[in-house]
Amino acid sequence: MSKGLWRTSVTQLKPYIPGKAIEDVKRELGLEEIIRLASNENPLGPSPKAVQAMQVALQDSQLYPEATCRELREKLGNLYGIDSNQFLVTNGADNAITLIGTAYINPGDEIIYCTPTFPAYRTITLLMGGIPVEVPITREYTYDLDAILTSINENTKLIFICNPNNPTGTIVEDDKLKSFLQLVPPHVVVVLDEAYAEFINSEGYRTGVDYVKEGFPVIFVRTFSKLYGLAATRIGYAAASLEYIRPVQSVREPFAANRIAQAGAIAALDDVEYKNITLQENKHEMVKLTKELQAFGYHITESHANFLFVDMKEDSIQFSQALMQEGILIRPCAAWGLQTHARITIGTAEQNERLIKAVRKISEKQTTT
Repeated sequence: MSKGLWRTSVTQLKPYIPGKAIEDVKRELGLEEIIRLASNENPLGPSPKAVQAMQVALQDSQLYPEATCRELREKLGNLYGIDSNQFLVTNGADNAITLIGTAYINPGDEIIYCTPTFPAYRTITLLMGGIPVEVPITREYTYDLDAILTSINENTKLIFICNPNNPTGTIVEDDKLKSFLQLVPPHVVVVLDEAYAEFINSEGYRTGVDYVKEGFPVIFVRTFSKLYGLAATRIGYAAASLEYIRPVQSVREPFAANRIAQAGAIAALDDVEYKNITLQENKHEMVKLTKELQAFGYHITESHANFLFVDMKEDSIQFSQALMQEGILIRPCAAWGLQTHARITIGTAEQNERLIKAVRKISEKQTTT
């Protein structure tokens, strides 16, 4: 089909390339077991209570899901102390970002975000005919809030802030974020992408929940894919004051979140003990893995997520390919313009030990050749 039939904005898009599928690597390399530390999935899997709830929900697969996700919204509202009507449940956090862009971006609107970051912001901006305004992150790999402020003009519509940032795992300073929000003009809406917010290791750190309660022009986005281990079910949510969430509700698909996903998410929220186990395991293994990778001379940026941003001091694509031969997948950051960096998910103790063993094997081989 001729590209002349395409929407003009589609020709500007680059398809999102996810981490390599386990099934593909098994088939290509003839391996029986693959450890994927490339997609920031929960290595412990979902809560057993969530699995049980989804199994029960499967028995009603002939039924459409409850369209408004009322029970899940009410549970989220009770968790955060926000009216349930201020929540919008979506088909993953990326769907929430798409819906926000669809609801707010007109052709010619300028959308600001820092780079490198999650590519969905650029995609929806271009798709809606908006103009991406890309601001480099700081030398510390954090969002540059001062530079974003200087980029705001009368055409600015949205500001996306990925916090913690993907792929760097960094957060902006708490006080700086509040000061920034106080300076954002009233014609601009700030979207806080908080896919990894539950992992933040800073006591008392304020997130989108706090800023919505304080009346700031903020929409925050979260997911059940990371902490709660429900990536396969595709379920996330956005929340804001009614003023800012209503237009997003207007463009949401009628059945954006399936019945099985809703059941799993509700049960996952109830299983606080399992959530705490996941957080403790992530924190413990992050400390261990950081020290072990630093022993190879790698630089590790302080992370507030469930992954590490690692400067391997060499071409990360070649190194990741060598690791793949050992049955371990990591995410090279070359696509973000960071040739020597890789993003490595915190795995289980056993997975992390196998990673270090493989890194040592490859490093020793490189030394002897």
